Amino acid sequence: MARARNIKHAFFMNDDLAEHNCALGRLFFIGLWTLADYKGDLEWRAAKIKAQLLPYDDTDVKKLAINLDKSGFIRFYSDGDKIYLNIVNFEKHQNPHKNEREGGTDVPGYNESMRQIIDLNTLTINRDFSGLIPEQDGTAPADSLILNPDSLSLNPEDSAKQPEAEPPEKQKRFMPPTVDQVIAYMQEINWGNPSEATKFVNYHTTKGWVVGRTKMKDWQAALRYWRDNSATPPVSQQGRFPQTFDNQVYEGGDL
Repeated sequence: MARARNIKHAFFMNDDLAEHNCALGRLFFIGLWTLADYKGDLEWRAAKIKAQLLPYDDTDVKKLAINLDKSGFIRFYSDGDKIYLNIVNFEKHQNPHKNEREGGTDVPGYNESMRQIIDLNTLTINRDFSGLIPEQDGTAPADSLILNPDSLSLNPEDSAKQPEAEPPEKQKRFMPPTVDQVIAYMQEINWGNPSEATKFVNYHTTKGWVVGRTKMKDWQAALRYWRDNSATPPVSQQGRFPQTFDNQVYEGGDL
């Protein structure tokens, strides 16, 4: 049964509503208020609603409704048997007659878990309860539409899979330090000879941060070794590195 509802002038000035919904869609939105119960909920029956609200217009009310949902003004949900829609902030803007509340309603109230049963693209019930979320079409939907940020997959099997860990090579990928980073670390270890930072970086940059067939793993450990072994190796040793070097600094393989 249709009911009388209030409409405020601010409705016509709502730029979010106007930007994402055509004039007929906005008129359809007002019409939904008259069909909703005192909570702002109603059963979704497209053909019946079309006949009640837009009987003289050649339009697809399902598309109008989906667009209103995506732009955050209504929310579809289901009890697993029927599809319903909820008008967002209905009780904030409407003051239903007390007889409506006393008479009750057969429409179950909206909640987030019931929303996740709906496939918004087709307005059908998702029987496997996989939690489909509205497809974003380039607009910025309201935050309330993002039902489950941690599960964006439409395949329930995929959502159960744990993300694959990155290969160890990527996790431990070595990044050569800058002179400033070396100087900063020197200050941490109380080594007051900043000029050695340039020597250290230049030496290892020339070598490609590689000694023989091994790559550097920890430049800070290498710097401590550099400090403890009298800084720059003699020219005669620059083609090789002492065999006693700490294994924590270098590891086998290419860069």
